[in-house]
Amino acid sequence: LAAGCATLPPGRLLDAPETTAEAALRRAGLSSAIIEELLRPFLSGVLVDRALETSSHVLAMVLRSFARGRVGVPAQGMGALPRAIAAPLPADLVELRTPVTGVDPHRVRTQAGELRCRAVLVAVDPPTAGTLLPALDRVRMHAYTTYYHATDTPPLDEPILLVDGDRRELVANTVVLSQAAPTYAPAGRHLVATSVVGPSAPPEPVVRAELARLYGRPTADWEHLTTVDVPAALPAAPPPQGRLRKPVALGGGLFVAGDHRDSPSIQGALASGWRAAGAVLAELRAPG
Repeated sequence: LAAGCATLPPGRLLDAPETTAEAALRRAGLSSAIIEELLRPFLSGVLVDRALETSSHVLAMVLRSFARGRVGVPAQGMGALPRAIAAPLPADLVELRTPVTGVDPHRVRTQAGELRCRAVLVAVDPPTAGTLLPALDRVRMHAYTTYYHATDTPPLDEPILLVDGDRRELVANTVVLSQAAPTYAPAGRHLVATSVVGPSAPPEPVVRAELARLYGRPTADWEHLTTVDVPAALPAAPPPQGRLRKPVALGGGLFVAGDHRDSPSIQGALASGWRAAGAVLAELRAPG
């Protein structure tokens, strides 16, 4: 299935009849065992969708990306992405901690006053985008929680994503993140990241007990660093999603970017930003 997604052109994948991700897996002839014990827990972490109601078109592009690309994290943390985007800009043109209260064509209203501009690009989370741009369709969001633990001895010596194949449906996945990115943990220690899908996150001691079972070793001496709840982690993408790409130019000098305009993922957010930048440049360079 992954090889087919990797070798077919994206257009062919997006022209295929659209269904849910679960229906696509079953249609491909995969057994209930591999779906329930491997693919459901794995994909629930990728799509933040335990029910696998996500569009088969999203699934096809995700499998294509995994097969053709590499999985990684920025060495300096996820904040490296916005820092890389902001780095070429003059520092005096970037205003931080300035909440925006509204946008109109060629105008942004903030708590510090009003800004006039040739183009307005709204690049925020989907619920906030819907508030600033009421014409956008409302997007249902999936919730995600990650528990971070520090330990002196890693429970695995490889950067392996461990999923729960016992169908207990509590932990989606866990990984010794510092085995992939040593800079994520202090010297001599290791960082374990464990993710749970859904709005009802269990208490940390329950997760710690599950980790002892999954890794097959005691976790009582692990240090709980923090728990990060993201109630709006990824937009839901049930069928029909069509060709995935939604308009980024709204007319009148208004533009929007985010993974709700492409596939629900960091990859989709980056792709939508690239498309939105091109749309802004095209309008600003247009005659008149």
